[in-house]
Amino acid sequence: MITNEVWKSCQTELRHKLNPHNYDSWIAPISYESFEGDTVTLSVPSVFFVDWIEEHYKGQIIDLFGDVAGKSISLKLSVRHELDRGAEPSSPLPKASDAPSYMELLEKCSLNEKHTFRNFVVGKSNEFCHASCQAVAANPGRVYNPLFIYGGVGLGKTHLLQAIGAEALRKNPKANVLYMTSEKFVNSMINSLQQGSMANFRNKYRSLDVLMVDDIQFIAGKERSQEEFFHTFNTLYESKKQIVVTSDKIPKDMKNMEERLRSRFACGLISDIQPPELEIKIAILKQIAKRNGFDMDDDVASYLAEKIKSNIRELEGSLARVMAYSSLTNRPINMDLAQETIRGIYGEVVRMLDIKQIQKAVVEYYGLKIIDLKSRSRSKNIAGPRHVAEYLCREFTTASLPEIGRSFGGRDHTTVLHAVSKIKADLEVNTQLYNEINEIKKKLDL
Repeated sequence: MITNEVWKSCQTELRHKLNPHNYDSWIAPISYESFEGDTVTLSVPSVFFVDWIEEHYKGQIIDLFGDVAGKSISLKLSVRHELDRGAEPSSPLPKASDAPSYMELLEKCSLNEKHTFRNFVVGKSNEFCHASCQAVAANPGRVYNPLFIYGGVGLGKTHLLQAIGAEALRKNPKANVLYMTSEKFVNSMINSLQQGSMANFRNKYRSLDVLMVDDIQFIAGKERSQEEFFHTFNTLYESKKQIVVTSDKIPKDMKNMEERLRSRFACGLISDIQPPELEIKIAILKQIAKRNGFDMDDDVASYLAEKIKSNIRELEGSLARVMAYSSLTNRPINMDLAQETIRGIYGEVVRMLDIKQIQKAVVEYYGLKIIDLKSRSRSKNIAGPRHVAEYLCREFTTASLPEIGRSFGGRDHTTVLHAVSKIKADLEVNTQLYNEINEIKKKLDL
């Protein structure tokens, strides 16, 4: 029997698993309502909570309840004021009469209904990739096949990938469309091998009209997975079926990926997504707020856009926290609330390093030696990493420009400043450089 005490125990378990800020924002406000049949009903403060929990925490909650009950449990989320009026728990958004069948198609194909072209904000940083994806969705298998999308973490690759599938299904509900991560492809293959059902596995993937695989770089180094994907790719390609994959690297930079796969990825259209400009970030924030029924002034959107410098996913997370806080406190979204909500979470504390730590991380990433960074060489394979190291030293150490210059072979402070300015400018347009610096920052735990 699932009771309020059981829910309290589940909350305690989630408190241990989640970041304290996430727990306080999303899990603590949930209340237990009832348990009937196999369905647990929990209440939340607003419609926005329903959407966010459905997307991010529903699976974990269902698993915890299932462990207690010893059987599969369904979860229903209801807005608290609806229950107060005595209304029946309902879904968060009204749907058109033909929507359920389309929604069922999206769910069957592992697609998120929010990831559509309509909900994607277009700007200079992504307009070419957006146009490429629209062309593919309009004529699957006829243009840009395969389509290879690459870019840094949280820039919108998954959104566009799923938008292709959603649009293809809208145009042709009978199309056999599938979205999946490369990890799921690998796990599916392993399970089929263990169960002796590889014929079913191959039939499933090689009979698709549109195959979309996210983060294809993760099959690198997995020989059997690459073998199966290679033959799946060939079968679909020869049948003029659409293949779309995403990666954080361009094909030629995918280490441990078989050459025959890299050449096939490169034989179609390669389209990149670059880090978004400030205007795009502001537009994204205002669109999401409006979609969730919140008013947001330009100054608040600008504040959040400037505060969150990493990626779109982090930007959406910051706004989600602000909207949740607004719902809980029944206050409008203004500058005071935004500053109060994200204080101490985003950009307030920056880990400071020393120059040697950064130099070591950079040379390890690029396969160089410290002496190379201090040399007078201007060759691209050394000057580029040197500029990256100088930029990181400026961003994450307390060292002055002259001090940084002395640590890189006695360079003048103006030379260092030029290198830092160059990297900052390149980061706005160079996805590969953006990814490289992010990888180095991960090594430094930044």
